Amino acid sequence: MKEIDLAYFPIIGRGEQINIICAIHGIKVNNLISTPMGDDFDKDKQAPFGTVPWMKDHSNGLELNDSLAIIQYLVSKYEGPLTPKTHEDAAHVAMYWSWVQDYYSYVLSPLHDIITDHSDPFWRNLRLTDTLAEGGKETGIANLTTLHTKRIAYLERLLEQSNSSPFLTGSNCSYADIFLYTSVRTVQKTPGFGILRDACNGDPFSDCPIILNVCEEVSKINHVIKTVGSKFTECPI
Repeated sequence: MKEIDLAYFPIIGRGEQINIICAIHGIKVNNLISTPMGDDFDKDKQAPFGTVPWMKDHSNGLELNDSLAIIQYLVSKYEGPLTPKTHEDAAHVAMYWSWVQDYYSYVLSPLHDIITDHSDPFWRNLRLTDTLAEGGKETGIANLTTLHTKRIAYLERLLEQSNSSPFLTGSNCSYADIFLYTSVRTVQKTPGFGILRDACNGDPFSDCPIILNVCEEVSKINHVIKTVGSKFTECPI
């Protein structure tokens, strides 16, 4: 039986993409809520790097503590619709996933700190929000809004030039599409990200029709619909 334990927080974050990928590939997930938001898993003591997502595969005991490693392992070990068909496909998918990872790390994650009033500057990385003695939250939100606008413009332009549709690399949905979808919908729908929506006059992706089309196609996949449910409007971030 294909089964994993997955430790994360009760937010969308980097974890929901793994839940969706597992649903598409028929992998059972035992979700563990990690400290400091739950008591199922102590990330500081049980995760090698002190971070989540963390995964353990029941079939062989393998433990992984990095979202890309987890995803690439799952789609390779348990082949399915999201497994790249060629080396070229694998390279393109990894490239697009890495764009979303950067966007998440440098835009969404710092906004998490602002939304949750997290002020410990050295808990993981020194971020834009860690050193705001001058300007405070308003400066942080303004800086991150500018970065958001610049970063999504790069992706939108690349997609326009590549003429790939309906997904990032063409006709087949990939794990990069799943991560893009969860990140975009987080910005569009979660309560906490209202601060970015307000900073973008209500629509942070108004100039990115191709990105929005990709996310719309992902949202039509039955496993995505069943896995996500109402999480985007219920989760704080």
